Amino acid sequence: MRSLDPVLLAWSASHHGTISSDAFRAAGYSLEQVKRLVSDHMIERLLDGTYRFTGAPPDEWARCVAACQRPGQLVLAGPTAGRWWGFRRMGSDLTVHVIAPPASHPSVEPWISAYRTAAIAPADIIDVGGGLRVTSVPRTVVDLSRFLSVLDLRSVIDQAIAEKGTTPAEIMRVVEPLLTPRRRWARTVGELVAQRPAGGTPESHWEGVVIRELLQRSVPVEAQFSTVLPGFGRVRFDGAVPAVRWAVEIDGHGEHFTSDGAARDAERDAAAAADGWLVTRVATPSLMADQATAISRVVSAYRRRAADHLPMRDRVARATHLSSEELE
Repeated sequence: MRSLDPVLLAWSASHHGTISSDAFRAAGYSLEQVKRLVSDHMIERLLDGTYRFTGAPPDEWARCVAACQRPGQLVLAGPTAGRWWGFRRMGSDLTVHVIAPPASHPSVEPWISAYRTAAIAPADIIDVGGGLRVTSVPRTVVDLSRFLSVLDLRSVIDQAIAEKGTTPAEIMRVVEPLLTPRRRWARTVGELVAQRPAGGTPESHWEGVVIRELLQRSVPVEAQFSTVLPGFGRVRFDGAVPAVRWAVEIDGHGEHFTSDGAARDAERDAAAAADGWLVTRVATPSLMADQATAISRVVSAYRRRAADHLPMRDRVARATHLSSEELE
């Protein structure tokens, strides 16, 4: 049996451990030689026309390369594209999700799930190299509306804007051609983009949850509020109500729970207090254990702060159930 050609090995290394029939032919391998490699368990078939080395570690992207090598120009989409772009809340469903042309039959393999449509712009098909074609970030966000809860979809929209370089306008550019009565999922994306909070974009899933829960409870919070603390420097609160100089911080990163991290947080909060701010902190473990209670505590902290900022006349009115006018 001939040894494997170095060019063929290099091609496989750049294509997630796969080798295509075309690559074998280009390297001078006959069909019988490829069959022999299969029978010797050196390679295994993924899909017709694509193989992988049996010694290579399992790789989701090897199957994705195989799908993209299929006739019909399949494009990785939905949760598969979401995992490629590094979106949170994706999980692993052991399925390769693709967009395929209408009325096509890309494969009978149970691990391929095809959404058949012609409604995809060329600009939303990205060749990322290594034999992979993936939907663009904004198209991936829109397609994920068919798979995610509203809560998780909001989180992905925030991440796409905060981390992936897209904009609300780019997401709406994808949404608008898809707004048909049968595509309620596309309309949902548009509604969520329109409902984004004032200020910056929440930078984590739990920041987005807290900010939106506060807004639903009539707390006029702004996300990612930036200010300068005298003697300390510029800071950015996860959320803030500047009118009453109240801020909320959502502690999720592990460094918040180290002694050094806690000391930095305490120093920052002290600088905020010296400038007239009150910072309320909520840890993500508390949110995960009992979200309703954790949010209620934050809301109560804001309301106490807001009450403290009422003019004295209004405070007395509230305490005695009299209106400000009646006290004049």
